[in-house]
Amino acid sequence: MAIPGQSVNAHPRMQDTHSLTDGSSHSAAISDAPALPGADPLFLATAEKTRTALLKLGDSPRDTLALSALWDENRSSIEHELHIHLYSDSNSPLLQQLLARLVWHARFFCDEVDDPKAWVARCANLEARRLVLQLTEAR
Repeated sequence: MAIPGQSVNAHPRMQDTHSLTDGSSHSAAISDAPALPGADPLFLATAEKTRTALLKLGDSPRDTLALSALWDENRSSIEHELHIHLYSDSNSPLLQQLLARLVWHARFFCDEVDDPKAWVARCANLEARRLVLQLTEAR
């Protein structure tokens, strides 16, 4: 489709292409572009479980199966934030507070925009830091 008032030729002639390739008659093949790495099926499966859990928790915050799936699929990133900011492990009562806050935030998860695993990690980071501030103010 031509744009009115524009006189650019969308299909370069062979001599135009020839002059762009320093006189060489060989052009670069499309397949010469680097291939993107294939997606890890295990990561895709855990991301899908996380996405489903977040959507369920957004609708029903008391869904224990969805909370269990969220914890199972994102345990390492949640524990990491708990350890880094609160110096606690998964046996700490602070974990329950952190999980409750993640459930509260689940209603803000946007399926069309957010990557589920990254979203959980980011929210866990923010909420762990917020818990630290809350605990220091209480002293």
